[in-house]
Amino acid sequence: MRNMTASEMKKAVKSCMWASICTVTPEDKPYAIEATPFFDGDKVCFMINPRGTTARDIQSNPNVLLKFTQTSPDFSNWLGVSCFGLGLFIKEKEDIRRGWKLLGRVMKTDYSKAAEKFSSNPERSPLFCVIVEKMTGRSSAEAGEKI
Repeated sequence: MRNMTASEMKKAVKSCMWASICTVTPEDKPYAIEATPFFDGDKVCFMINPRGTTARDIQSNPNVLLKFTQTSPDFSNWLGVSCFGLGLFIKEKEDIRRGWKLLGRVMKTDYSKAAEKFSSNPERSPLFCVIVEKMTGRSSAEAGEKI
């Protein structure tokens, strides 16, 4: 097992179709959900329930851990990247529209109807973004070896 380089971690994060969003409830209990990430500049973004547990957690504590993992088909190699940062729901109409478009590229789906619905009521925006402050990563594979 070895520490990953910054470029390996960025590449791994960008290639994952799922991530765990980990928060802490106001009662100091851990909580996690899984969602499809997409990227808007340096921010890691998701479309999640703006009235769910994660949203309530962020109101009392904006610190977030994003966990990205991958494994080879035979489970002989694996990697894990942890991104520590601050989470926030984005309420600007144009940002919400752009978020749905960026997610649509990842999912190969047209989300223009959802974009219009949520941008018309930005207080209920599901656009959740994390500003990553620190990344750590470990891998069982040798540098350059495919997972």
